[in-house]
Amino acid sequence: MKTNQKIESFLRRRGFTHPDIRCLVRNQLYLALGACVFAVMATGSAQWTNILTPWAMAFAAGTLLISINFWSLAKFGQHLVYMRKGAVTSLLIRFYLRLILTGVALYGLIAYCNLPIVAILAGLSTVVVNAIFWGVAGLRQKVKEA
Repeated sequence: MKTNQKIESFLRRRGFTHPDIRCLVRNQLYLALGACVFAVMATGSAQWTNILTPWAMAFAAGTLLISINFWSLAKFGQHLVYMRKGAVTSLLIRFYLRLILTGVALYGLIAYCNLPIVAILAGLSTVVVNAIFWGVAGLRQKVKEA
């Protein structure tokens, strides 16, 4: 079984029913893993004496934080469409809960761990890169069909 099929079936078992949502989450997982490996290699952190530099650790923390946020948003968003009552309330509660938890995590990473803010922001931006690639791929597919 191919890696994509394994991850697709894993995501399907976790409740991701819509194919586009599964594709976005799968790509975010790939991007997060690949970007973290690249950050470790690019910062010279692959030596056994110094496993992670602060920059690579901050980048990985930002990527992990946004990937968890994206996972939660994608999973809830696909079910939100079918809710008849209480959708707005549920959306607002989950949004503010996620926002508070993200803020606390960012505060901890910056204030207590003293990790570089630029690296955290670079890690957080991986979800934007994922969305741009997904949009361009979808647009390119529509152009091919036309």
